[in-house]
Amino acid sequence: MRVFTFRYEKSPKKSVLASMKNAIKTGKPDIRDDEIVCDSMESMLKIMSKARFEVFAAIVERRPDSLYELSKILDKDQANVLRDVRGLKALGLLKLVPVKGGARGRLKPEPTYEKIVIEFAPKKAVGSK
Repeated sequence: MRVFTFRYEKSPKKSVLASMKNAIKTGKPDIRDDEIVCDSMESMLKIMSKARFEVFAAIVERRPDSLYELSKILDKDQANVLRDVRGLKALGLLKLVPVKGGARGRLKPEPTYEKIVIEFAPKKAVGSK
């Protein structure tokens, strides 16, 4: 099962520098294709909105054959669904596969991941063990 992770880090620059130092020392690159690190919950929610979560879930659970079918499943306007699908495609969470047949071609949304995880690990409180 392919899993995509949205990770919250208060100061991602520090962890990036630590990863770079480790990569230089060990010679092993630290490349994470399956995650995005955000420095605020607001930025995370701008990237992955509630509407995009709903679209992603519908694609994974229902496997629609076209964007039209997806908009019917979600009971949403096709233009809005297309906007969210394009955002998910830009993130690499799905792909659009051309389907031949009928008078005009269709695009079938296919997920590239089966699961999205939001990782949020608060720092320990000062004075706690």
